[in-house]
Amino acid sequence: MTTVIDHHVDQIVNSLAALEALMMQPESLHLSSTHHAMERLHAALPLLSNANIAFAFLCERDGAGRLVGANHPVEYLTKQLGLPRSDAFSLLSQAKTMFGEVEVPAPPADPAADEQERRKRAEEEQRRKDEARKAKERARNAAAKANAEKKRIIERALMQLNEHADPGRDEIYARALEASETMSAEELRKYVVNLVKRANRRGRDYEGKKDPFAAFKERTMIFGEEDSDGGSWGKIYFDKASRAAFEAALAAGEALGANLPDGVEDKRTRGQRRFDQLMDIVNRHGNASTAARRGVGTVVVTMTLEELLGADAYTEFSTNTSVSLNALDVIRLGLAGDSFALQLDSCTGVPLSLGRARLASVEQKLVLLAMQQVCAWIGCTKPGVELEAHHLHTYLHGGLTDLDNLILLCREHHMCNNDNRDGAGGKGYFTKDPSTWDITHHPADGGPPVRTSTHQYEQSPGQRTIRRARERYPAFDDPPTARSADPPLFDLGTSTRTGHGSAGNTA
Repeated sequence: MTTVIDHHVDQIVNSLAALEALMMQPESLHLSSTHHAMERLHAALPLLSNANIAFAFLCERDGAGRLVGANHPVEYLTKQLGLPRSDAFSLLSQAKTMFGEVEVPAPPADPAADEQERRKRAEEEQRRKDEARKAKERARNAAAKANAEKKRIIERALMQLNEHADPGRDEIYARALEASETMSAEELRKYVVNLVKRANRRGRDYEGKKDPFAAFKERTMIFGEEDSDGGSWGKIYFDKASRAAFEAALAAGEALGANLPDGVEDKRTRGQRRFDQLMDIVNRHGNASTAARRGVGTVVVTMTLEELLGADAYTEFSTNTSVSLNALDVIRLGLAGDSFALQLDSCTGVPLSLGRARLASVEQKLVLLAMQQVCAWIGCTKPGVELEAHHLHTYLHGGLTDLDNLILLCREHHMCNNDNRDGAGGKGYFTKDPSTWDITHHPADGGPPVRTSTHQYEQSPGQRTIRRARERYPAFDDPPTARSADPPLFDLGTSTRTGHGSAGNTA
């Protein structure tokens, strides 16, 4: 049934299609006859961003994730609307700020307070809620003044606001939207950052004192994207105690010659010496804990034999983290490279054997990592360090903890799988072809199954080997007739049941 919204969207889509057809013939147009119309169009774009924010609120409130077999609405926004995850999360956060229930810090319980004091605290809480509701209404009225980018700027700045800030989130959001009409994007960014800083400094809890744990609650560590040199910046926010401990731990590495072999001239900057001290701490921690934790915290490098033989100084190999490493990086990390040797059949690309292993949890996850590289959920690129082993046929229903019955999923998408395969909750399930290792997701609504084809997944060593095998042997998907399989170098033991916890986090 066509709704009023359908009618308006049809009009917009048809008009945009007609406009695009005209503008794609610029030879017949002139600036003097078009610039007023284009200025009006861009002035109206904040209306579309408001509609998107309101729609994001509906997605959160009504559980849009179920429409794509997931738990979180961000999956719907990324899959159906094609939004980057960062934009989807930003929309959902803006929707909560503009349309969600007001949130003010609840007064701490005090059993010793008398009736008058409890009434005073309740009145103060209600006053803050009333002010927040008025601010939300002002924000809605001012939202048409800010385009989507300005709204994202405001939202990013508000991430630094602590829970006891004065004024609170809703008031600052309203002020920023009201000011956005007369400010450039850069002016707005500085304006909101300044509002947040002042509000945090004035922030008090219900006792009239500044929250002593405010900085600790804001602690965080963020990694940036790689730059053209292959490096990336990191950002850390400390509370005072954590900073003191961090500085003390790095101090020992600031002396000239620290963490260098004897006799080597130290030409490093102070920042480089601090960095080297931090890496020494990380390496010592990893060496001390790896054996006890069965490989947890280990950097795993995956490659094919052809890549290894043809590698040069610039060849990069995938890892179980979000970055790839070249040969120099591997040497600098001190990775021995002789602990495990996974053999993939050169014809089929499936695992045949695993050297120096008894096929416990770490060994199985190494095999799965080589075959997948990232989460099996379509479009998910979370790396190996964030993945869990999932039983395709649940262990509780008799599924074995072997390679044919395991894939890797991130924690978020692990919870999107329906072990009973009955479509309940709008969740589908995964299967895997043991002869080709193709992973397929079956939607809850009975729609056509979808094979995992994420770019990072397709670039895993196992998938590249399988693609080469298909090119070499046209009868790859038929019963093997071109030649017999490679002889296994080691005992793989994939059919051994190793117990519920043997593959790490399981279904």
